[in-house]
Amino acid sequence: MTDRYLEAVRARLPEIRDFVAREPFAILPVGSTEQHGPHLPTGTDTMIAETMALETAKLSRGLVLPALPLGYAWVWRDVPGTLTLRFDTYMQVIRDVAESLDRWGIKALYVISGHGSNPQPLKHALRELIHDRYGIHMLYGMYGGLKEMTAEADSKPWADDFHAEEIETSLMLAIAPDLVRMDLAAPDYPPVPPDYGKSELSMGHIMRSGVFGDPTPATAEKGRRWIGLGAARSAALWTGFLARHGLISQEDQGEQQ
Repeated sequence: MTDRYLEAVRARLPEIRDFVAREPFAILPVGSTEQHGPHLPTGTDTMIAETMALETAKLSRGLVLPALPLGYAWVWRDVPGTLTLRFDTYMQVIRDVAESLDRWGIKALYVISGHGSNPQPLKHALRELIHDRYGIHMLYGMYGGLKEMTAEADSKPWADDFHAEEIETSLMLAIAPDLVRMDLAAPDYPPVPPDYGKSELSMGHIMRSGVFGDPTPATAEKGRRWIGLGAARSAALWTGFLARHGLISQEDQGEQQ
C-alpha cells in the first residue's frame, strides 16, 4: 500500500506530481493548540490528528497534508497556551485549503479532526463555501472508533464529552510518551450545570484542573490498539466515500477493507 499514500511534507515536487496523477486524494489532519490539563501538552489534539491521518492513509490512500495546529477552541480562549481561530476565520481557512487542492488536481479531501469543536465550522465550510463551488469532494469529522474506544475504556466518561482523560492520554502515551506526565495525571469530573450546552456555558467555564474524566487508567497499549481501531474505521469511511463518488471502483474499495 506504500504507493497509495505519501506524506506531503517529506516529498518533493516530482513525487507529489506523480502521486497526484495516480491518486488525486488528500487527507488533512486538523488539531488545536489548547490546554489539556496538567499532564498532556497543548499540541495533543494536533498530534493525535496527525497520527490518525497517517495511519488512515496507510490503510487506504491519499496525500497526507501538514497538520493544521490551530482550531476552533473558543471554549478555552481565556486559558493560557490556547490559540483559537474565530468560527468564520476557520471556515475561510478550510475553504482556502480546498481551493488550493482543487487548483492542482485533488478530487477528494478528507479532513480528520483531533479536536471536538472543529467539525462544527468544517460542516459549515463544506456546505456554504465549498460544495457546488469547487470540483473537490470533501469528507470531514473526528477520527473513527470513538464510541468503541469509550466502551472499551476502564473509566467512566464525563457527561457526553471527554478531554485529557483515558482515551486522549492513552493515545498520547502511544504517540509521544516523553510528553506525558502520568505523575501529574488525576481524575476530575466537574459538575454539569443544567444549562450546559444550551447557553454560554462551555467546558472552559466549568473547568477545574482542565481534565474531564479520568486519565489514570491510560496505557500505551490501549493507545496503540485505539490508533489501529481509529485508523481502520476512518479508512473504511474514506474509501466508501471515494467509491460513492465514483472516484475508485467498488472492487478497489473492497480490497482496502
